[in-house]
Amino acid sequence: MSKPFIIHRGSKLFFDLPSEWSLLTLAAFDELPQQEEPLEMIQEALRYPVGSPPLKECVSSSDEVAILVEDITRASPKKLVLEALLAEFKSIGLSEDRISVIIALGTHRGLSPQEMEATFGRSLLATYEFINHDCRASDLVPAGKLLTGRTVRINRKVAAAAFRIGIGSIFPHPMNGFGGGGKILFPGVADFESIKEHHFRYTFHEGTGLGKIKANRFYDQVCAVARSAKLNYVVNSIMDQSDRVAAVVAGHPVEAHLAGIDKSRAIVSRRFDKRADITIITSFPYTEGPQIVKPLVPASMVTKEGGFIILSAECSGNLPDPFIQAFERFHAGHEGNLHAAVLEHFENNRPIMKEGAIDFNMALGLTLALQHRHRIVLVSEDVPRDKAQKMGFLYAETFGHAFDLITAEHPRAEVHVIPSGGVVLPVI
Repeated sequence: MSKPFIIHRGSKLFFDLPSEWSLLTLAAFDELPQQEEPLEMIQEALRYPVGSPPLKECVSSSDEVAILVEDITRASPKKLVLEALLAEFKSIGLSEDRISVIIALGTHRGLSPQEMEATFGRSLLATYEFINHDCRASDLVPAGKLLTGRTVRINRKVAAAAFRIGIGSIFPHPMNGFGGGGKILFPGVADFESIKEHHFRYTFHEGTGLGKIKANRFYDQVCAVARSAKLNYVVNSIMDQSDRVAAVVAGHPVEAHLAGIDKSRAIVSRRFDKRADITIITSFPYTEGPQIVKPLVPASMVTKEGGFIILSAECSGNLPDPFIQAFERFHAGHEGNLHAAVLEHFENNRPIMKEGAIDFNMALGLTLALQHRHRIVLVSEDVPRDKAQKMGFLYAETFGHAFDLITAEHPRAEVHVIPSGGVVLPVI
């Protein structure tokens, strides 16, 4: 087996395991050259949409169009897709003032003017209307209901449009099964309270999980709201293990998404024959604040109960003090009973971080639940020791230090290494 490595700051970082440890799995991916330029893939997908006629048969020159675009937490080719769509609409005769671009933030922070310009370019910003969705805006419009009975409200510009199209990306997601599809509308442009109720109710539901679509109530509700709010069309990039575009699908929000999921599974699935004593995993490609803990989910799937997870994390975003303090309070109040306490909070729609965005509460809930099952060592140059320890992690400055923390308990450990934690889909 090859020498173990992880993806660190965009490159392979090789390391040696302790001599008595046994490497069960190096869940690396084949290095494949880019077969086509992303623009060619996008144009091909638009020519041959899945489950839908081509755009020129769906949109007329008199329509108001809302283009929903995912935020910058993923490296999808948003600008290229947007430019390809705008060229299509121009050929239809749609004028620029009939098109709005809404950044589908869900409850995430808005993009700054500098981030907007860096992502989309000055020319597009000067020509088209760009809007950061505000999940707490007072003018959101009813557009469907959750199974709980709560009314979902969405962005007024999106609701008023005659045609709604989403730009997103497909990759394994810990609750929705996979990103992409209807998620661009719900939670993308929905109200805070409905997002909170949906996420809290179904994050720990029996069918929810990484790579799960069938009997996944979280995913089913996303699709149902996208359908009731009349999301017409999506363009989804399928991301590979290096966070590059491997393929693009376009068309019906569900049918194209399912076709893209099949492509994603073929790329990012990796087999693990059994659970290990220790799993070493990276946050790559996640670097934005609370997103860095998402790879703990696939790591947990392949690690024995009570085993160790070593998470190597790059963190370019902020881990604010209230987030750290929420971890500290929860451990102080529920140590030894973390999983049950998290479930109680979520089942009763009670945030762990009261003033925090939903993504902070999801990160808290998932991490705390997994800390009940595993001991987690955080290796990071970006997160200080005191913050890591307040979050309930063991802390190590290097892999060597992390191994020293574990070897006394596991002198002959069996180990999995997952170089790209944010894109892998484990198959046991």
